[in-house]
Amino acid sequence: MAINMNLGNVLKKAMVDCNISGAVALSKKADLSYGKVIRALNGDTSSRYIDVLKIADVLNIKLIFITKDEVKL
Repeated sequence: MAINMNLGNVLKKAMVDCNISGAVALSKKADLSYGKVIRALNGDTSSRYIDVLKIADVLNIKLIFITKDEVKL
């Protein structure tokens, strides 16, 4: 089932699940600047793909991109 969720909210929930408290801790684990992590957590669409992948890897998230028209069953 496809769920349309804000990426920032998904990342924040995953942080809780991984016991990572705060953007500073996540930025250190992902080896990214605090600003890049904050942009991703806020759902800013200017986040680079590679940065989001690094964050997702730290948070044990698998990202799958689908077209807006695609329905995933």
